[in-house]
Amino acid sequence: MPMVSGKLVKYMMEESYSSVPSHVKKALKDALSDIIACTIAGTKTNVFEIVSKFTLRQWGTGASSIFMTFNKLSAAGAAFVNATAANALDMDDGHRLVKGHPGAIVFPAVLATSEEYNISGEEFLTSLLIAYEVGIRAGILVHHLRPEYHCTGSWGAIGAAAGVGRVIGLSEAEMNHALGIAEYQSTYSPMMRCIEKPSMLKDGIGWGSMTGISASYLAKEGFTGIPSLFEMDEARAYSQEFGQVYRIEELYYKPYACCRWAQPGIEALRELIEKYHLSKANVAKIAIYTFTESASLSRSYPKNTEEAQYNLTFPVAAYLFADEVGPNQVLNELENPEILKIMDKIEVYESEEYNQEFPKRALSRLEIEDYEGNLYASRIHQAKGDFDYPLTSTEKKQKFTSLVAPILGAERCNDVFECIQDVENLKTIRDLSELIKLGGM
Repeated sequence: MPMVSGKLVKYMMEESYSSVPSHVKKALKDALSDIIACTIAGTKTNVFEIVSKFTLRQWGTGASSIFMTFNKLSAAGAAFVNATAANALDMDDGHRLVKGHPGAIVFPAVLATSEEYNISGEEFLTSLLIAYEVGIRAGILVHHLRPEYHCTGSWGAIGAAAGVGRVIGLSEAEMNHALGIAEYQSTYSPMMRCIEKPSMLKDGIGWGSMTGISASYLAKEGFTGIPSLFEMDEARAYSQEFGQVYRIEELYYKPYACCRWAQPGIEALRELIEKYHLSKANVAKIAIYTFTESASLSRSYPKNTEEAQYNLTFPVAAYLFADEVGPNQVLNELENPEILKIMDKIEVYESEEYNQEFPKRALSRLEIEDYEGNLYASRIHQAKGDFDYPLTSTEKKQKFTSLVAPILGAERCNDVFECIQDVENLKTIRDLSELIKLGGM
């Protein structure tokens, strides 16, 4: 069986958090704090409760924590639950070129295995960085090689396997098998069908995280896999980047609890509200001009949180009503008559100009007509939080606090944040997990 390209092997075996540039370290900690906040907030969803009950019955006990509980499972079981929570509110990180969410798959897998192997904070960060870098490139390759738009689980498992493989000390040959196993057994799922009919399946993230862990553990036992996609000619350029270009710096972070495709419209709405002091009382009509994928999102009244997230008109209407689109809106405001009334005022139009920019940029603009017949037109907006239109450090910290403090309390919220900033100095990653347990230390 041919080996993974030498550059990739060298990277996975030799990468070290201590040796990467300071801006890469900052990007990794930004990613870690964001995905932890999203996972904590996701424990308040119905899908987390369902998956927790299932996993506690079906997976054996172990050393790996389930967020916000005292329960510990095998690494694969814990990753499945925590990954589901990480994406439950659709506020987790993403990358434009993979059209999905690497952090929600790779972080739970690497954390669960790191707890089981009781490794240091620095080695955890190294493994997490490897998982992101391999996973993002796998996502770019998969979308290039396969014609149908498919979910994060189809490529994120490969990144998870890489990070987990580093934690458990796979050899070069075993790592090759692990990547091939993860690719072959991952969820090659029809993403647009879940856009059309939203469900708890979402992006195949929970299953993808569990698959990534399982692939590396199987490889360690001698299970064999196919040559991975990194053996293909199309992968050569991406493999040469390892250790030179860090694509974790290209992540986007979401300020709103809804599909990324709806978020440029919210930014356009925010511009008009701030510029013209518009409110729900004086808005008669809203026109959204956007790209095809965004226009494909539902415009129907949502019956559950997944339908609220994969919706174009609900989050725009919710923002006009509440000045935010957060957990409260997608969990508790689904039947708010004022939001539903605003949804009825929204029309959606596709733009070929914006289609040409997708997926590199997600663009939309809005036009609003008031009850006096005045027309207000926004600029063209991209989704805020992209690496070229980033959230500020203050905004990132505010997001963390807004998601974590209502659940953990202000003091422990701050403790968790500070611990993340100092993770590389932890003797064991279990110290971080302890802070997230229900009830604290």
